[in-house]
Amino acid sequence: MTTATDLPAIYANAQAAKTVRKRQRFSRPLIRLWDGDWNLRGTCGAEISADFRWILNQAGTGVLVLPYDYYLAKWAVDINGRVKKNVHITVDKDGARWDGRLEKAVIKTDAQGVTTVELLFMHSYQDLKHIYCWSNPFLPEHVQFPRQFLLAGPSVWALKTALHLNLLRLEGGLWTLPDDPLDPSEWGSLDQSRWGVVVKPTAFHEDTSLWTIFGSRFQNFHEASSGTLETAQLAVVTRRWLTGDPEPWPGAVVRHGCLVVDIVDKSGFWTGTSTGGDMWDGLEHTMQVFDNTWLDYSPDVLPDQNVPELYKNPGWMGTLPSNPWVVYRQNENSGIQTSQFVVNPASAVQVLTGGHSMPGVNEAISSAIQVVGFLLAGALSEIPLGGSIAGGAVNAATAVANTIATSLLSDTLLAWQRHRSPKRALNAGWSHYHEHFENSSDRAYTLGSLLTLGEGMWKTRQHFTHKFIVANGEPYLIGDQGQGHFFLGDRVGSTVKGMPEGSIYVDQVTELELAWSRTASPAWQVTVGSDRDSDMPFAKSMRVVADIVDDIHALAVQM
Repeated sequence: MTTATDLPAIYANAQAAKTVRKRQRFSRPLIRLWDGDWNLRGTCGAEISADFRWILNQAGTGVLVLPYDYYLAKWAVDINGRVKKNVHITVDKDGARWDGRLEKAVIKTDAQGVTTVELLFMHSYQDLKHIYCWSNPFLPEHVQFPRQFLLAGPSVWALKTALHLNLLRLEGGLWTLPDDPLDPSEWGSLDQSRWGVVVKPTAFHEDTSLWTIFGSRFQNFHEASSGTLETAQLAVVTRRWLTGDPEPWPGAVVRHGCLVVDIVDKSGFWTGTSTGGDMWDGLEHTMQVFDNTWLDYSPDVLPDQNVPELYKNPGWMGTLPSNPWVVYRQNENSGIQTSQFVVNPASAVQVLTGGHSMPGVNEAISSAIQVVGFLLAGALSEIPLGGSIAGGAVNAATAVANTIATSLLSDTLLAWQRHRSPKRALNAGWSHYHEHFENSSDRAYTLGSLLTLGEGMWKTRQHFTHKFIVANGEPYLIGDQGQGHFFLGDRVGSTVKGMPEGSIYVDQVTELELAWSRTASPAWQVTVGSDRDSDMPFAKSMRVVADIVDDIHALAVQM
């Protein structure tokens, strides 16, 4: 047990930790430039300014401004003077690593005659936009059957499996020549130690993320996975592995400079977390559940959990998805620099969609007319003296009638669909917007139309948009790999000036910025929340299924 005699030592340790963390906050980032084969070309120490951004599930940008006569600047712009054309960068700070590839180099001279070299980099996440998910990654491009790649399962497992299969196609040499055909080690290499991009494995039975159906027909991985990532609130973590780093996973053997891709649930949105609360009763523990229509969802309040044991370990830094604890209080002493909080009440209580009859209706109308014509033609053919002539006339009349009826009756039966929310109407009051039409090319009463109705419900829902920018160390430290209280994708909360006093609103960290210059120390800026609220992510992740159903129907009609 701790006694009074231990207090001086505890205080001394706390002051030492405070000193270390303060030194860490103002320490210089480690900037290294690498060539196309990830050979080190130099450690940068003469930058004029720098600015690097992490964006959740997107490729951030990095800008490094150097004197034109600095040796690394000369090397970066001399694209014809080096064997390997690509230029890579790593920036290490507070346990976080920003790594990327040179997008362009600009030599600038200002009005005072000062010349600088501005290097613009794209984050390594950009690699995922250049990996396409084929309809069938096991077959050559000449034969792609079936039409679309389809995989169902827990979101993390499904996305990782889809990416791995296409990396196997690219890196494993399936149906393609290696970059160096004369290097026998590159032929049919299933050894991931030679791959440039690898996926951190996740076992199917250990994945507790929301289930999804992943589909792609030659979409890049970023496009194909965006709906699932947003729905399940998952974070794609990309990090270059360098010699001397810890293993990406136990037993992993990867090459120096390899891009390791992981997909993690740092939100807990569907498994249990907090989306808000107040200063007196604490954060409310909730999980999101779909209603019986699967077109809308709402939070389900769960019993409060005990404080996780990990939080009780002295010196441990971080936050857990199930129990977010970082809360900024907006007042004159807060670390919040700017904030924006938008309240959007629900609008229409009913959503309409459609325009095309459900599969089989138009065909049934046309078939019915033709059957009647055939029966009449058959009856008239039995009449002697010209029956065949009369039958032929009936057939011609049937064709004309079929054409007219098709134009008049097509897309008139079972062509429109609606969904009404009684709960939303009751909560809105008797005076409210009645209907919202969601444009779509889908047929009514199909899976696609249900997803379209869900999108309409999502767009017209009640929601909050919460964005604020905070400073590092006031009072929480920003960092990764156990060197900060939170990082990209983690959930943090804030009180909002102007809302009911003490109310706390919790959202994900969606953007981080690390910037410094010769006159300013390195500083983090954090953006929490997003204003992207126009699309229902669940519908986007399921849209491919509707496309497949439409394709099957089209094939059936043509046969």
